Amino acid sequence: MRPGERALRAQLAFFRDFIRNQAEQGDPYANVLGVPENPYPHYEEVRARGRLYRSSIGSWVTADHKLANEILRDRRLGVRKANGEKLPEIMSFDNSLLGADPPDHTRLRRVMTPTLNPRMAGGWRPRVKEICSRLIDDILAEDKPFNLMTAFAQQLPVAVIADLVGIPERCRADFFHISRRITPLLEGVVTYEQTQSTEAAIKEMTDLFVDIIALRKADPQDDMISRLVPLVDEGTLSMDELVPMVTFVPLAGSETTVNLVGNGILALLAHPEQWQLLVERPELAAGVAEETLRYDPPVQQYRRIAHERIELAGHTLPVDGELAIMVGGANRDPQVFPDPGTFDITRDIGADTLAFSAGIHYCMGASLAKLEAEVAFEALTARIPRLRRAGPIRRSGSFIIRGMREFPVAAR
Repeated sequence: MRPGERALRAQLAFFRDFIRNQAEQGDPYANVLGVPENPYPHYEEVRARGRLYRSSIGSWVTADHKLANEILRDRRLGVRKANGEKLPEIMSFDNSLLGADPPDHTRLRRVMTPTLNPRMAGGWRPRVKEICSRLIDDILAEDKPFNLMTAFAQQLPVAVIADLVGIPERCRADFFHISRRITPLLEGVVTYEQTQSTEAAIKEMTDLFVDIIALRKADPQDDMISRLVPLVDEGTLSMDELVPMVTFVPLAGSETTVNLVGNGILALLAHPEQWQLLVERPELAAGVAEETLRYDPPVQQYRRIAHERIELAGHTLPVDGELAIMVGGANRDPQVFPDPGTFDITRDIGADTLAFSAGIHYCMGASLAKLEAEVAFEALTARIPRLRRAGPIRRSGSFIIRGMREFPVAAR
């Protein structure tokens, strides 16, 4: 075993043991980091500690919706430390939007706007319907129980993203398989093996996109890469920024959609009256997407770093003080959402669920993700109205991304 490997294994083991010890001593945030099957009772414990409390882990934590919203919009907070140093979990995002603060974030977001914006999303509806129809045709042709995640939920956003970004048909299988190996990065890598596998996959994905960018430079199409390549030539964007941008932004967006679809179907099947209501009233599909984002959001928490000494909810945070925003808890704040533990697809959400963050880091692909989920819910209930669970689920094991690896269902 190499010295570096030994040190990393020891560091990860120490972190896991420390979290476990703090959880046993009753710290609710430590319990969340332990990835329980149901994190929502622990969010209530966080809320019981006050609007903002200092966890024994070292972070300031909130599940208060109003405060969470304020934090996500506060320009004094960012995703990097005050000196620009990146947090460990965003090291591999390099120069992408996911790991940038202003002014770089402002510039990178501006160049992405023509490709990812609410007006653009609506134009994708026919293509999303086409993809859903094809996937369901394949499922029904098999006529046997299937894993909703791998047969449908993962396939849909990857197909849409491939079209949007400009991934040629011959590269799409590689993109799909490599992207599956990178997802632990978004979920929070917790083992040495995951670290090594993820780093190797990032190298493979980078090489793949370098080739795709060269193809699109030679033969431009109506896609994201073709629109961004000229910006490199004119100096608005560097190649070191373009490659991670077209690698990680689509990956993050597709992973959110995967779990929005999976969590929504799980909630519907757990509430048969809601499933039947959607079967009878397909126009409620958009409501299913919104309620799922509130009730069981794909992204459960965000982190922010104080760029200066600030006062929040009666606490003084030092420069580089870390904040953990429990979106999964904020979306069930009874002060904002009446009867928050009830899944109701007719609910008038009213307030922002924060499921796609807020402020300058609000997810640019939110409208497209909601559209994909809406069309997916409508298509599944229309084509497979007797869909049912066909076995136990297996979750991803992440405290950041809430989703499933296995979700066995049957069409009849």
